Amino acid sequence: MGWRDVTPSDAVEAGDWIESRLQSFGSGTAGSVVPTGFPAYARSESRAGLAAVLARHTSTPNRCWFCLWDGYGYLHGAPAVMYFWASDDPHPQPPPPPPLLRKSRVRLPNRDYLLFTGSAAEAEGWDDGPNLWWPDDRAWCAAAEIDLDYTLIGGSSELRDELVRAGARPIKVDDPL
Repeated sequence: MGWRDVTPSDAVEAGDWIESRLQSFGSGTAGSVVPTGFPAYARSESRAGLAAVLARHTSTPNRCWFCLWDGYGYLHGAPAVMYFWASDDPHPQPPPPPPLLRKSRVRLPNRDYLLFTGSAAEAEGWDDGPNLWWPDDRAWCAAAEIDLDYTLIGGSSELRDELVRAGARPIKVDDPL
């Protein structure tokens, strides 16, 4: 699975709830990465099996939203293109960006994201990301910040307890990253 296996979306309003629930980007707290307001939080060092656990804690496991950071270089191709043409020929036009790059973005402080939709199961096995993902009912939110090597999850106490049994550790939203 990966971002190529889920459906790109322009419904960026699906992520509008997140920004108001994030602590200051530079605060260095869990709440600067994963939205505040959930009853409980966990930190998982592994993504293996995470999707299956999260799917059990939502009423909408087949309708999830995935954000992929727009800054991954492989999304944009080569950083430069060189064109050669005869002086009397018209100047060549650069190729249009792939359709994916013309999509709207979820814009959060210091990060822009491409948005996709799919099932919770489709979050398993991405090389990079999803960087943020949540079910349509917003029962939880998982955040894998690009500069961290773990995933933070906000959700119910029951979700946190199951994640802890699976190897995650409980955290508080104000804990340092």
